[in-house]
Amino acid sequence: MSTTPDISTRSRIGLLIYGMANAVLFGIGIVVVLTVDSLSQHAWLLIPLVVVASLILAWPIAWLIAPRLRKPLWRRRQLAEQGKPVGTPEERRDLVREAGEPAASRPAHR
Repeated sequence: MSTTPDISTRSRIGLLIYGMANAVLFGIGIVVVLTVDSLSQHAWLLIPLVVVASLILAWPIAWLIAPRLRKPLWRRRQLAEQGKPVGTPEERRDLVREAGEPAASRPAHR
């Protein structure tokens, strides 16, 4: 049994975002179709078109958003690999105290 995932992390996050992106795109499309008089006259054709368009456009949007959601965790892992303090300011101070390094000698993190 392999412990490596079959699906990439970006794809997993993308799948979670997909439903939300689809709902937002559908909501925007349906509101536009139903509130504009010239479009609402053709609602029988435009509503299925909005459904299909939102299903298709949601995946590229979710794919673009996924790495941005992963970045804070990636930055923490990168700092941990470099041996730098990770976590809340209190946890960082505790780690500095344990290492014996004076806090004043470290550059301030933003």
